Amino acid sequence: MTEKTGQAMTNTNMVTKELFTTKNLVMMAFLGAIAYVLMLLHLPFKYLGFLEVEFSDVPALVGGIFYGPMVGLLVELIKNLIKAITATTTGGVGELANFVICSAYVVTASYLFRRLKGKARAVISFGVATVALAFVGAIINYFITVPLYAQLFGGMENVVGSAAKTVPAVKDLATVVLLGITPFNVMKGIVLGVIGFYLYKPLRNRI
Repeated sequence: MTEKTGQAMTNTNMVTKELFTTKNLVMMAFLGAIAYVLMLLHLPFKYLGFLEVEFSDVPALVGGIFYGPMVGLLVELIKNLIKAITATTTGGVGELANFVICSAYVVTASYLFRRLKGKARAVISFGVATVALAFVGAIINYFITVPLYAQLFGGMENVVGSAAKTVPAVKDLATVVLLGITPFNVMKGIVLGVIGFYLYKPLRNRI
């Protein structure tokens, strides 16, 4: 074992110990439970006929900002694991997609927010995270989520038709993702950033 390898293993062990402290484990479980409950709350309307506005990523974002990106990632994992075990309607595929897409936002936002300084850090952090959310979301939705929903809704024609009622320019899978889902995810990223920032301000001296 080289000196560099030994140092890397030591650093990894230190990070692991810092991450899995009793305080962090309790906080992750608590935030994960809140995120799961928020995930189960449904508003009486759906965008494009199948997208829901929900705020289950807020606890993960708060956890990531205060305790580190890995905590935010694990909160997302806990939320989706519980949902996949107890209330999935997609055999776990939808929860996996949600985990990947939302983690891209939470990890990016919390990492940059903790590293950057100055008045612009919130704008930069949440702005870059929103781009990550939109990019990863476009890929996952194109290849996984929308085709899955198409199977549940009786075919891609039904999904396209439902989306076209809200966005008339939608004609096929690509336009569903680019013209329908991506703008929704951009707005979601902005809303999450605003909520996360205004939760951070009163909580920063208490946590």
